[in-house]
Formats: sequence, structure tokens, C-alpha cells
Amino acid sequence: MGEWNDDTLTLLAPNSVAKDFVHLHHRPLLEKTLTQELGARVRVMIALDPLAGDEPARLASPTPHQPILHTSSHLVSPKLELAAESVRKEAARLVPRMTFDNFVEGECNRLPLAVARQVAEHPGGPRANPLLLIGGTGLGKTHLMNSVGNFALSRETARKVVYRTSEEFAREYLEIAVQKHDLKAFHRIYQNADVLLLDDIQFFGGEVDKPRFRSEMVYVLSTLQAARKQIVLTCDRPPQEIQYFDRQILRHIESGFVADLGAPDHETRLAILQRKAIEGGWNITRDVLELLAEQFTGNVRQLEGALLKLCAFSDMCGGRVDRSTAEAVFRDVLRNRQNQASPGAIAQSVAESFGIDLALMRSRTRKRPVAIARQLAMLLIHELTDNTLHSIGVHFGRDYSTVTHSLEAARALVSRDTEISVKYQTVLTRFRP
Repeated sequence: MGEWNDDTLTLLAPNSVAKDFVHLHHRPLLEKTLTQELGARVRVMIALDPLAGDEPARLASPTPHQPILHTSSHLVSPKLELAAESVRKEAARLVPRMTFDNFVEGECNRLPLAVARQVAEHPGGPRANPLLLIGGTGLGKTHLMNSVGNFALSRETARKVVYRTSEEFAREYLEIAVQKHDLKAFHRIYQNADVLLLDDIQFFGGEVDKPRFRSEMVYVLSTLQAARKQIVLTCDRPPQEIQYFDRQILRHIESGFVADLGAPDHETRLAILQRKAIEGGWNITRDVLELLAEQFTGNVRQLEGALLKLCAFSDMCGGRVDRSTAEAVFRDVLRNRQNQASPGAIAQSVAESFGIDLALMRSRTRKRPVAIARQLAMLLIHELTDNTLHSIGVHFGRDYSTVTHSLEAARALVSRDTEISVKYQTVLTRFRP
């Protein structure tokens, strides 16, 4: 129950526990929502209902990413009820476990993580709007994106967060705006969004023309940016490198901040495995985690897959997971990695021929011997495996354009430098007898 008095809405709570809980957790959101919907400043007061006893009541705590509006239907307009339901439905799309707290920080993702935190704390700021997160599969783009949404809702820095993949965006447009001829209903999805999270925008490239999807994306971006609402995007490579990518969308992106997520280095991979083992309650020795971190260098999903396989084997057979168990489980995988032309094996062979540490080739250093070794490794991986240029870049923490330049530079070196040519032929013969 409740009553209006000028610009103040007084809500009556059945007991002091409910009164304190709503006052602490929901009063600011109620005031903000009512002010936005009614177009005038509204104050909310929480008072004890004089007709109710002060018996403690059980209160269901809302999940961190799902704010709940505790208002009586006869006090709230149908428009506000609809808006509140929209907020709840959109929040439910986020993955609750993907938060900043369980995102493992490393050299490969330190900058993207810092910028994502800043965006979550102060959505719509001028320096990183939109924020574009770039990285290959399994490097943490979607985790960071969900972390922004979950943080913003739990800390109430944003009221409405909308998460979509670009394919979902296009499908909703077709189903609602085209098939049902209701463009306003489609626009209502993004209306009043404080934060828009749009995953995998590489979908907006490609040879097949999608002018309707792209024009609507431009409209949504323009509308939200003009209202200083936060936009976060992800892409598996720089949009400039995507053929037929929409130029208008690209202009919006270029006005914001671009952050690259590189492939995790050894220490980061080890930290990820340790966290996953603790979360899963698995008793795994450090030398086993070291083995996995050394052998599975692609991305986080590959690491998690190897760990889950090992732990599933342990659960079935019982007992502690030690190195001998791990080597038995992955015997074929490890043998193939040693004998076949994998990116890791090729890079290691090149590093040994130059007498440098493999970690240096994956670092950001531009020292000439290291840069030449890196370029030669990229060329050999390109010639000996079926890895794409993008996946080669992910392996070294570089982008697509850097790989393209490195291949050209390496070919030129092999053709004119006898010493480099010998190293090239030696590694080539080792993996292609």
C-alpha cells in the first residue's frame, strides 16, 4: 500500500525488516524510474504500515543482475509496469557467473579489463563510448561484456542493460519489424537502454548485403550515443579488416575506444586453470596444471576443455589427479603435438634456432632478433598448418594486419638473407620431411 502527497510517494512496509531492505536497496532506483516515467521529480518514502505488526518477514534477495521494483500495481501506471518488466527480461539475458571478480587478469587483457571496469562504473562517459573489444574465440570478450552489464546493474550505475548478439539483433528485426510490420516494437527493445552490449559485430560484414540490419544498427547507435548511453561491442578482428563492413557503423566505432585481448601467456593460463580447479573443487597438483598450461596454448576454452576432460576422468576413476594421470589421459594429444606441425611446436623450434625464449616472441618487444624470429615463425606456421591469419595472430597476441605484414617481411628476409634462409629450411624440413 502507499499514497501520494505532492511529489512524494509513501510506500507502506509490513515490518521494519522490509522497510530497511527496500529503503537501502531499492529506493534510489524507484525514485529514478518514477522520475523518468512521469517527467517530474518524485521522492519515495518507506514507512511502516500502522495496521501491520512488526514481525520479521522473509525477503527473497534479488540476483545481482536483476533489479526488482517492489511497487503495488494500483500505484504504478501500466507504462511503468511494462518498463519494469522490460528491465527484468533484459537483465535475465546476462550470464550471472561472468563478472569482473572471476575474470583472470594477465598482461594479455590488462588494458581491456581496466577500460571495461571504467565503463561499468561510469556508463556513457566520453572517452570509451562505444567500447570495442577485439579478440579471437575464447579470449574473454563475452566474459568482459557480461561483466560490464552485471556490474552496472548490481551497483545501479545503469537501470536497463540490453545484451544481444548481432545475429539476434538481425533476427529480431526480421521477426518484429519486417514480418509483423511493427518497427516501434523493435525500437522499444532498445528504448531507454542505459547500456547496450552487442556481441560479434563481424556479422555485419560479409559479401551478402544486409542494408536493413545495418541501417537499423546505425539508427540504434546514433540514438544511444546522442543520449550519452553506453555502447559495448565485440568483434573477432578489427572491423576495418572485414570485407564489406558497414562504413557508417565503422565511423561510430572509430569515435570510441578499441581494446585488444591477446592470447593468454603461460602465467595467465596457469592462473585460469588454478581458479577453475578451485571453483570445481578438484584436487589437482600444480605440476599437472603446469603441464596443461604448457601444452594447451590456444585460448581459454581450450584450457577449460582439457581441464574438464581430466577431471571427468578422475571423477569416474576416483582419486587425486597427478601428472602421471594427466600424461595417460592426454598421451595421444601430447604425442601428436610433439610430432606434428602445431603452431606451438613450430614457434618453439624457431625460438630454439634463434636461441631466444619463446615467451619473448609472444611479448610486445620489437627488438630486431625477436621480431625476425616472430615473423619467420608466422611464415612457417602459415605454410605448414591450416591456421588462418587471424588464429596465427592470436597465437602471438597480434592482429590480422600485423600477421600480413610479418609474412611479407619474412619472405623478403628468406630470399635475401642466407642465415635466415638456412633457419627457415631447417625448421621446414623438420616438420615436412
